[in-house]
Amino acid sequence: MITLVTGGARSGKSAYAEKLIEDKFPGQPVLYIATASNTDGEMDSRIAIHRARRPENWRTAERWKFLDHISMGEEPAVMLDCMGFMLDNAFFEYIEDWDNPEEYDAERAEELVKDEISRLASLCNAMGKDLVLVTNEVGDGLVPATKVSRLYRDALGRFNCHVAALADHVALVVCGIAVNIK
Repeated sequence: MITLVTGGARSGKSAYAEKLIEDKFPGQPVLYIATASNTDGEMDSRIAIHRARRPENWRTAERWKFLDHISMGEEPAVMLDCMGFMLDNAFFEYIEDWDNPEEYDAERAEELVKDEISRLASLCNAMGKDLVLVTNEVGDGLVPATKVSRLYRDALGRFNCHVAALADHVALVVCGIAVNIK
């Protein structure tokens, strides 16, 4: 079972995804894949909040690529938070000139994260594990002012569509309330 949880910033999507897993597998261990890079003090705070909220028996792997190389244990479920940070990290890896980014580099970053999620989904499926993926919904706002931001928004939108097509269940979280859309 693949579940995609999407929503805007601070909409409650991570907490909703965690609760989905806890409700289905109460008290059981979970593999939590954290993809955010710790870049500054504000990110330190965000990461600390997420860590503190997780049950003690949840195992954390902090990485955004080579996901199929993570040692899978007996956990019945895997949660990845967040696909938006995966794409962000891939952009930082591929884009050299942030003032004049090449569309080709953005496309390479998008393909990398698509491949990572596809391989992780295949691995979870083969091992009989539920996979819960968290992502950001970025297409409902203003058109970004910079080319690199527009490339990111467009790539994440396409990436989200790709993963939603793979998913068995898709939920949109708005103001802490989940709306099932698939």
